[in-house]
Amino acid sequence: MPSKFEKIVAFSLIKAATYYKPRLSTQVAIKFYRRWGMRIEGDPNYISSKVWFDGTDYSLITLGEGCTISSYIRFLTHDWSPNTVMKGMGYKLSDPVGRTLPVSIGNYCFIGTGSSIVPGSDIGECSIVGAGTVVRGKIKPYSIVIGSPCEVIGDTREYISKKFKDHPLIETFKSI
Repeated sequence: MPSKFEKIVAFSLIKAATYYKPRLSTQVAIKFYRRWGMRIEGDPNYISSKVWFDGTDYSLITLGEGCTISSYIRFLTHDWSPNTVMKGMGYKLSDPVGRTLPVSIGNYCFIGTGSSIVPGSDIGECSIVGAGTVVRGKIKPYSIVIGSPCEVIGDTREYISKKFKDHPLIETFKSI
C-alpha cells in the first residue's frame, strides 16, 4: 500500500504531465498503479488524470490492453453500506460488515466520462460504456451499455460497421 506522501507525489506528477502531454500522464500513472499492485495488461490507450481508483486494494483492479479511461470515472472495489444500515437497524456488530470485490476492464474497452464502476464489475473486451453509466455485474464482450444501472443497447461490431461503413479502414478490415 502506498504511503500518503507517495500518493501526493504520484498524483501531482500525473496532473502536471496532463497539461503538457496527456500520453505522458498516462505512462506515469501506469507506473505508479502497477507499483501499487493494479493489474494492467499491456499498455492502456489513455487513463485520465481525473479518474478515481479505489485505493482500498489496487490489486483488485484490472485494466486491459488498449483501454481508454475517460475523466471523472470512479472505480469502486468495496461496499461497506451494510455496516451503516445494520447499525441503524440495531445490530450489535463486533466486526465491520462489508465486502470487497474485483473490477475488470477488458482489452480495448472505452469507458465514458462520469461513469461509475461498482464492485464485482467485469467489462468484456471491445465494449463501450456510455457517459454517466453505472456498471454492475458482467458485461459481455462487444457490448454497448448506458444508463443507471447499465443496460446493453447494442453491439460494437454492428455500431462500427454501420456508423463507419465509409471509413477506408473498414474496407481493409473486411478484406482480411
